Amino acid sequence: MSPANTLGLGISIGCSLAFIYYCWKQRHNNDPQIFYREKLANNNNARTVPPFGIFVKESEKDNLALLKHEMIHWRQFQREGLLKFVFGYTMEAAVNGYDGNKYEIEARENETDYCKENYTECVRNGRSNTVFNPEFRNFMSQT
Repeated sequence: MSPANTLGLGISIGCSLAFIYYCWKQRHNNDPQIFYREKLANNNNARTVPPFGIFVKESEKDNLALLKHEMIHWRQFQREGLLKFVFGYTMEAAVNGYDGNKYEIEARENETDYCKENYTECVRNGRSNTVFNPEFRNFMSQT
């Protein structure tokens, strides 16, 4: 193996180990970084992105119910670890859709029973206790 290849391999291994350590450290962090942004992808109001933190639309900065919802996702990541959480969430979304995703239902503890199961509709029509957004999950309109 050439010195350049050895160096590249060493850097790759080092970066991988650093990321694994960062994930482990964040999994035990009860106070994740919160990033406020003017816009989020897919008309979301907030999104938890383990192990990096929670992203919140600036317009929702004072929405404690929404932050509580996202903190439940952070606790799910802490409980399951990065790979199990991401895989489990993705599989739930693929099989049951967003509204039927067990991770989302768990995070909707502030919602009525109807809105726990029909969250997208409730957010769009203002019946949600967490947030109101008529363009929520409307992938064609990027506001």
